[in-house]
Amino acid sequence: CKVCGEDPTERGSGGMYKNKREDKKLAKDYCERTANFNQIVKPVWKPCCGALDYYSVRMKKSKDPLWKQKLKS
Repeated sequence: CKVCGEDPTERGSGGMYKNKREDKKLAKDYCERTANFNQIVKPVWKPCCGALDYYSVRMKKSKDPLWKQKLKS
């Protein structure tokens, strides 16, 4: 990419791109596998070329404060 400098030949698998159906499915599967019960994980794609930039992790808000929550073990 001329804008961000993304070069797919630098990565072993050629990189992941938003316009490829398989890459979007792999990113979604990774997010579902790695997220904890209190997290939301989403892929962030570069706007210029659609390459995977990073994964955004957000914490889910809970209605109860931590001291009232029961620990799951």
